[in-house]
Amino acid sequence: MSALVAHPSTLVGEGMASAITERFDLETLLVTTLHETWRLVAERRPTLAVVDAALAPGQEVEVCARLADHGVKPVIVTQPGAGRNLDLLEQGAAGIVVAADGLEGVLTAVAAVRDGHVHLPPHLLGAVLHELILERRQHAPDPVDRLVHLSPREREVLGLLGRGSDTRDIAARLVISPHTAKTHINRVLGKLGLSSRTEAAMFAIAHRDQLSPMEATHD
Repeated sequence: MSALVAHPSTLVGEGMASAITERFDLETLLVTTLHETWRLVAERRPTLAVVDAALAPGQEVEVCARLADHGVKPVIVTQPGAGRNLDLLEQGAAGIVVAADGLEGVLTAVAAVRDGHVHLPPHLLGAVLHELILERRQHAPDPVDRLVHLSPREREVLGLLGRGSDTRDIAARLVISPHTAKTHINRVLGKLGLSSRTEAAMFAIAHRDQLSPMEATHD
């Protein structure tokens, strides 16, 4: 097992490489340019690579993907607030470290990756979750387009939610049990990609013209 340290500063890179060798008893190689990185990856096939994003500003995601394609586990050192963490993980990053976490942060990441884990510092978790939520929202179909997936009964339930009805009101209006009414409500939320009854009610009010009145039926 071997490691590659890619850092534009020889002084910083040497310190990092030395610490990795001493802590983990790994053969550690040092490069200071992207060209040297690809040469040693091809020649020596390191197990993992610690790459400072400053080595190729703006290209860290592409570098990460190429390393992963070569079977190398990338540990990317980024700057605070740099973003793109989700992109790095999706492109095969085995670890992400913020430069401000220092050498100990890098060593913690290397330890996790060496043991077969993906490393993400706790203070980055919130940012990654935020990126994931935004991405899901951007790619999620408009709830209006999902109306076609609602059954006639589910449309009735949605319409009643828009009129302020609670579970018992819906059950009484549709002559069904409260349990069945709750099941219908949960299906409406799931099919529309909504997270609460309040969202469903607001959605129903906003799109009332698309919810044509339907005769009540018995389940």
